[in-house]
Amino acid sequence: MLSLQDKSLLGWDKYFLSVLQDVGEDDTATCYQCGEGFLRLIECRVCGKSIHTPKCVFNETNGDLIVTATSLRCFMTDFVWSCPDCENLLGLLTDEEMIELMESFDDLDVDCDSRISLDDFLKYKHKIFKDKYKRAMDLHEVEGSVEEFRRLDKPNTGEVDWWSFVDSRIVEKLSDRPKSELVACLTPFEISEAKMFFRSFDADSDGKITLREAEKAYERWFASLWSKVLNCSDSTTGPKKNPELTKRVGEHVKVNVKIFMEADEKKHGTVSWSQFLRDQSIYILAARRNAANLYKIKPKPEEMEIIEAETNYTKIE
Repeated sequence: MLSLQDKSLLGWDKYFLSVLQDVGEDDTATCYQCGEGFLRLIECRVCGKSIHTPKCVFNETNGDLIVTATSLRCFMTDFVWSCPDCENLLGLLTDEEMIELMESFDDLDVDCDSRISLDDFLKYKHKIFKDKYKRAMDLHEVEGSVEEFRRLDKPNTGEVDWWSFVDSRIVEKLSDRPKSELVACLTPFEISEAKMFFRSFDADSDGKITLREAEKAYERWFASLWSKVLNCSDSTTGPKKNPELTKRVGEHVKVNVKIFMEADEKKHGTVSWSQFLRDQSIYILAARRNAANLYKIKPKPEEMEIIEAETNYTKIE
């Protein structure tokens, strides 16, 4: 099952890509880190601030190569990007929520080495399971716990540090809040993009989205997406020429429409703008994370060449 974080990365990242506005040479944007307005400027999709990549991103993050490479990669591919400040969802947590996360981490860190190993995780799971059910976990339940650990260990290193733990739990912690509070966390940029998304579904512009409108919109979206992936000649007729593609598009449409229509809490058969924004707010916030940073994707050799040439980074042999 996909986590809230994974759903957001599959959905909102692709949508934001479709509405990305390139920063041109005549733009008056300046870098918020150095105050100058030339070289490679990349704009944050959340707050709208611009920064040079890779030099100023490198300086802003105290030499974090993964974050720096992500910004450079987004610039080179015209993919959307969140600045380090907006990407850090910790700033949205209350003191009480932060304490709860810290206590959860300490409970899982059985040997108190500031890292959670699979052994730590299973020991904790065995303990709380036995306390609750008065028996040991069976093989199926152990396998479920191992899978849960793997979702925490996104970089697949075999252990989970504090930051990886927070990355995996922070969205779930935020989702416990009332949806109206989450809407209040959104920036004007995020609300504007969400409004454009809503209007693209609202075919008759009546301010409400019906089940059929949602189905039609997702059919167009997934047909276009898969056509590009498989290099079909036409985004509308391409899937019809491929039975397997038609089936896969249909499955994705069904799942996404079901999630979308969950915003219709009163079961009127339509989703209004306010319902849509409340329901999507947690996914929009979760999508602030840059996927490459979340999965700790290391710089490629060609990216390192640019970073080394334009920053004060010195490779240690």
